[in-house]
Amino acid sequence: MALWPIKFDDFFKISTISMRFNGSHPFVTVRNKLWLFKIYVSRILGSICFLFLVNSIISHDVKNGKFTEAVKNGTMAIVAVTVTFKHSILVHRRASIKELINFISKDYQVAEDFGNEGKEIVLKYAKKGIQICRFWLIAGGLTCFIFPIEAFVLMSYHCVKKECQLIPMFDLTYPKGIDEYKDIFIVYCATFLLCFSFALYSTSVYIGFDPLVPIFMLHTCGQLDLISTKLRKALREASNVQERKENLKRINIRLTEIYRFVKKAQNIFVILYEFNLKTTTFLIPFSGYQIVEALRHKEIPLDFTFFFIASMLHLYSPCYYSDLLMEKSESLRQAIYACGWELYPDVEIRKTILLMLTRTSTPLVIKTVFYPICLNTFAEMCRQAYAIYNIMNAAW
Repeated sequence: MALWPIKFDDFFKISTISMRFNGSHPFVTVRNKLWLFKIYVSRILGSICFLFLVNSIISHDVKNGKFTEAVKNGTMAIVAVTVTFKHSILVHRRASIKELINFISKDYQVAEDFGNEGKEIVLKYAKKGIQICRFWLIAGGLTCFIFPIEAFVLMSYHCVKKECQLIPMFDLTYPKGIDEYKDIFIVYCATFLLCFSFALYSTSVYIGFDPLVPIFMLHTCGQLDLISTKLRKALREASNVQERKENLKRINIRLTEIYRFVKKAQNIFVILYEFNLKTTTFLIPFSGYQIVEALRHKEIPLDFTFFFIASMLHLYSPCYYSDLLMEKSESLRQAIYACGWELYPDVEIRKTILLMLTRTSTPLVIKTVFYPICLNTFAEMCRQAYAIYNIMNAAW
């Protein structure tokens, strides 16, 4: 296994580089004035964009009956709030997130002493985590850069037709004093830079944050598979009763550690995922509505098409991997029962098996305040999103 030892930062560098870019990496040791400046600039940038969007919705879009524009700006306003919330979690809960990463790093170190079978299991789930990082890099990158690319393409098209005009990256109505001069080149450059900086900041937060919890859940799945493998050998390959007891004791301790790991992850992200489920349920129909409206006007809605795909991924990814975790925990419970305990009459062995069965009776799953995050929840959120879209389509 040439990849050993596995290091978290090196293996999931797509996510960790993004977190270092926006200053939210939990292992950033130098938290000086420059770091504070970066954090405050990020928050101010998000707040300014949010206020501009809300001003455009309330003072212009709704007032003038431009509901399509209101939905478009509302979509970006939700993104601004979500990004700030995620960045705050990464910055203010860095100690707890650091503990989770250290737990995984320790497991990677211990795995060096495993046989090839154990290493393959750990590596299998680590590679799945890399795939998630790549998916988010592609989804986030396309969603971020499609807006400025589209603006530059349109400007080039108008210049070829000798009708040169400045096309904004994201068209909205600014407050008085800015909106009147937004077609002046300097003001245009300033607003374009503001929107592009916000897009880069938002993308770095999504790429840095969203793969984290799936990586944690996949690692847990791998550890549950390892326990299942060890259980098959714990009793049958032991030479005496004492060795069987020691094997089961070590497995039971490891199982307790894994349950604590999942509980800590849930405590950190429970409020955020409740928020994510609710906001993404609106982002999906809002972006879908923009796509349909653009098609009605015979336009190609590349920007919101990528945004729609990213919103679906944002909802589906944690639900899928949390559902996988729940499935693996149930498989472990079956492996405990089928480990061959009935062949050994020792009371302590049977008590240990009973204790493990009792602990695993509650499946491992990441929960929000009201819902377990799983594929059933994903289906329910999609139904709600479709209902919202139908209401919007009927009303406007």
